[in-house]
Amino acid sequence: MESVENIANTLSHDELLEITKSSLCTLISCDSLLSDLPTDIILEEVLSQIAVEHGQSITIYVLREDEPVLKVIVPQNITVLSLKKAIARHFEIYQQRINSKVKISWKYIWKTYDLNYEGVILDSDLCKIDDYGVTNKVTLTFKKKRKKKQLIYLT
Repeated sequence: MESVENIANTLSHDELLEITKSSLCTLISCDSLLSDLPTDIILEEVLSQIAVEHGQSITIYVLREDEPVLKVIVPQNITVLSLKKAIARHFEIYQQRINSKVKISWKYIWKTYDLNYEGVILDSDLCKIDDYGVTNKVTLTFKKKRKKKQLIYLT
């Protein structure tokens, strides 16, 4: 044990960080429960994965045009609005992971697109997702909103 302390005292902070990071990567990749997680995982993702294993959260896959599927972990009784916020957060983590600097206007996204589950549009932000039949391991898609036709009255 003393030799470990001597080695730790001789290494720089950056070297210790690199050793710790590589050790964690090895542990994550060798563990059967954690092997599907990214090697640069953050605490939020670990806690979400633990919640899924305990049955407190569900996994929802969000399918985007010509883009990889986004895996979003949310509590079981979440509202549509909270789901939208979780999608934005998971996408932000995804962008950081791929070093993308593109700024997304989520206000524009939600004004232009609805979430769709098997032909059902999740249109009420205050409703719970299970009211729409959304359960664990389902796939949601983005569906372009239809423009509402305005009636013109001639006098």
